[in-house]
Amino acid sequence: MKNTLTIPMNGGMALPGWLKAPFHLLDPVGNRIFLILFCGVFSFLFMYIFSPFNMNQWYGGGPLTVAGVFASFSLCGIAGMGISQFGLVRLKGKRPLTHMQFLCWFTGEVMLVALIVNVVNVSLHDYLEFSWPEYMDTLKYGFGVMALPYAMALLWFQGRAAAGKLKHLAQAPVPASAVIPEELHIRDEYDKLAMTLHPSSLLLLKAEDNYVHVYYRNGGAVKKELIRSSLKKLEPQLAGYGFGRAHRSYMVNLSKVLLFKKNGKAYTLLLDGLNEIAVPVSTSYLPEFQQRFTPD
Repeated sequence: MKNTLTIPMNGGMALPGWLKAPFHLLDPVGNRIFLILFCGVFSFLFMYIFSPFNMNQWYGGGPLTVAGVFASFSLCGIAGMGISQFGLVRLKGKRPLTHMQFLCWFTGEVMLVALIVNVVNVSLHDYLEFSWPEYMDTLKYGFGVMALPYAMALLWFQGRAAAGKLKHLAQAPVPASAVIPEELHIRDEYDKLAMTLHPSSLLLLKAEDNYVHVYYRNGGAVKKELIRSSLKKLEPQLAGYGFGRAHRSYMVNLSKVLLFKKNGKAYTLLLDGLNEIAVPVSTSYLPEFQQRFTPD
């Protein structure tokens, strides 16, 4: 399992290693939906406001206004990216793409969008005809319009993933030499001491209504206590002990994770001693767990 952040020492080897590394930024469904919608909206505003390549002068007198034409192109882009991100992506199977493969995938995605835009454009304007030069022009301009919002979205996803790494590093168990209390004091919503235990004994916290179920190991058995509180209140109390949120209703001891797996479209965790509980990993926290538990 991946639990460390490795910084290449040899700058010459960094790029080849990065190209071969798995690409996970678009694994979450929410990221793909955001990417498609952001590119569609951004592209329309970009074409309509700035009119790159003097595009506003190309479509005067047609069946649609210039805004209508740009809206049609943006919808074509959304359709093409939707086909790519939710249809064609199934062809790769369960194995993630490498960064090199993703660059090739992006090129193919732009070509698909350009093809759809070209078909719609020729259909709307009688003075155009299907031809290889016409498609190549569409491909050139389509790449110019798509590249910027696509890159902006990926940088946003990368920033969130990097923030998740730093958060996990901050929450990772500290060296034994550091001064950390050997006992963890958990307080309820009234700030009264509810229970005291060793951090390594605490396995899972599950929120339910106004209560939190606390699962912990006592000798060879796993016990459960009910505390009137919330994960939001308890999270600061667990800071620095290696606990992390997997879901808005679940917080886990990261050192007790035995299995991180995908079930259909969902991801779950299996903890040591809690074989009967499959802890869900929500989309919001998925990138953090993929960074931590996915091998390079």
